[in-house]
Amino acid sequence: MKNDKLLNKIVIIAMFSALACAGTFIQIRMPAGDFVHLGNFVMIVAALLLGGIAGGVSGALGMGLYDIIFYTSKPSTILRTFILKFLVGFAVGTLFRLIIKKDINSRKILFGLSGLFIGIGILFTILFVLGDKSEFGFDNGLSSVYNNIFGSKNSFKISLYVPIFSYLFGIGTFVAAILASKLSKRSMAALVAVSVAIIVNIIGEFVLRWLLEGIMVSDFNTSIIVATSKIPGSFITGFISVVLSVLIYEPIYRAVKHTGLFNDDTAKFDEDEKDDVIELKEQTNETK
Repeated sequence: MKNDKLLNKIVIIAMFSALACAGTFIQIRMPAGDFVHLGNFVMIVAALLLGGIAGGVSGALGMGLYDIIFYTSKPSTILRTFILKFLVGFAVGTLFRLIIKKDINSRKILFGLSGLFIGIGILFTILFVLGDKSEFGFDNGLSSVYNNIFGSKNSFKISLYVPIFSYLFGIGTFVAAILASKLSKRSMAALVAVSVAIIVNIIGEFVLRWLLEGIMVSDFNTSIIVATSKIPGSFITGFISVVLSVLIYEPIYRAVKHTGLFNDDTAKFDEDEKDDVIELKEQTNETK
């Protein structure tokens, strides 16, 4: 019996890995050479359904395979993908289950995330305004500080997409917090987990790209410029991943939870939620 469950899980992880790889092929190229894709979306759904480890493995294998196919000459890219996608998938699945099991107040976290994203948007708006708009970036903001410290002659180019999508994240999480009573607790927990994981992905993409590529070419000044140029793609991919995964997760979960194909360690939560609804109805009837 245990062997059958293990085999089922391996098959499902392999399926999600293949879907994550296929999702990475569905992409829109950005001016800086990076691209927006659906691989992260598949990984997030896998993490929500199967848990952190399974989701992380699915993302690492699926998107790692894509990089192995197209970036064989850039081992730093392959290594970054394997490390980061596992961490992001693990963060989604683990945080989602923690919120559910500990009954953490998702609404407060969403308000906090909203403030964080709005703050990031304001910061990058200021940097953009300070810079050379004719080149759709800035030369005299953050880059001047970096150049003074490290003696670099390079200049950073931050796309206006960064503050735009920061504001969209902030507004979206704020609206979700306001409308919390209209969303199921499961959807709220998923939204919080995915939003936090997207932050991990954006920061991780930047830091690992800077460090790993800097080590490979022995030029951290150049690698930080390259890492900065990829931020817009990370934001847009993250935004799409949040919207799609939160919209589609619960319908998928409701459709497959009775199949017995995977061990659902959050099923008890559904019963608790039903009890809350019944109790609320009884209180309403007593009041009437």
